[in-house]
Amino acid sequence: MSSKTPLYDRHVALGGRVVDFAGWMLPVQYEGVLAEHKHCRTSAVVFDTSHMGQFLICGPDAAGQLSRIGTQDAQAMARGACKYGFLLNVDAGVIDDTILMRLGFDEFLLVVNAGPAAGDFHWLSEHLKGAVKITNRSDEGWGKIDLQGPLSARILQPVMNIDLMPMGYYKVRRGECCGRKCVISRTGYTGELGYEIMAPGADLQVIFDELLARDEVKPAGLGARDSLRLEMGYPLYGHELSVDHNPVEAGLGNFIDPEGGFIGSRRVGTLIESDTPRKLVAFRAESRRRTNPGNEILWDGQPAGSVTSGAFSPSLEVSIGMGYVRSPLAEPGRQLVVDTGRCELRVTVCGRPLYRNGTCRTRTPL
Repeated sequence: MSSKTPLYDRHVALGGRVVDFAGWMLPVQYEGVLAEHKHCRTSAVVFDTSHMGQFLICGPDAAGQLSRIGTQDAQAMARGACKYGFLLNVDAGVIDDTILMRLGFDEFLLVVNAGPAAGDFHWLSEHLKGAVKITNRSDEGWGKIDLQGPLSARILQPVMNIDLMPMGYYKVRRGECCGRKCVISRTGYTGELGYEIMAPGADLQVIFDELLARDEVKPAGLGARDSLRLEMGYPLYGHELSVDHNPVEAGLGNFIDPEGGFIGSRRVGTLIESDTPRKLVAFRAESRRRTNPGNEILWDGQPAGSVTSGAFSPSLEVSIGMGYVRSPLAEPGRQLVVDTGRCELRVTVCGRPLYRNGTCRTRTPL
């Protein structure tokens, strides 16, 4: 049976089309993917991301233990910092991609994807040693919403008890939102300025309602979240990343120090030193016809790779996607063909991100 987030009843009341996603009942859209996508690029939307796992990891050696297990160097992180990285197996296959947040000297919050969350918790529990405690906050009723869009700081500031102006990209703070205690981070998955608010379910309901009471804010679903992240070339676990793929071939090796001594580091070092046989690329077609995961990518009429994600880009008004191809074919400008099953669609390999006007890194959020 699928799980329901603390906001499930609100999605139904708002007319959201609810579907099962990674074992959770979540809205795929409300007004429509196109409208929600464009509203995020121009104003602000709120996503329910309570399906994502939240693991609180505490103890005097929490930083050292986390640095030994995951790719983030927790020991080097300042308090209030967030860092993107991976849980890898010994062959550098991606168990999950994660965001690690340092809340205090010996207190960390690890945000993980919904599908592998149970496996992640078991993996971490097996490898954490000594006086380090891991707690699954998601099992304790915590949830998460993401307010994303260029107006998000302006909308959020009046209901926060902390100043958002000095809060930089990939930072985290404790605070109060709408009078409710929460953890707030500034990372995001859309390419726009945005904030993630983590709190117990009942408090999250209050915050969600108060944000949606603002005329500038609309609810958005999984459909817009996917098209927004795809325009930015951000990977999705289960599509671009899995135990069958490594961060180096996914073009994410710059997030990793192979000298870190974490699980899989030796294999990562080998991959960085040698060219991988396949690479992840982004592509676009001068057409609105979309590609789909699993579609075959062709070069000179021969199989060259496969599509991992595809969508119509509301911002660029063309079909875009990502996929793995043989390394010699991965340079930007390369012309390839995707066999959609209905037609052979000509595509061009592009650099990432595909959409370059996002506001996520702005230094003046207000």
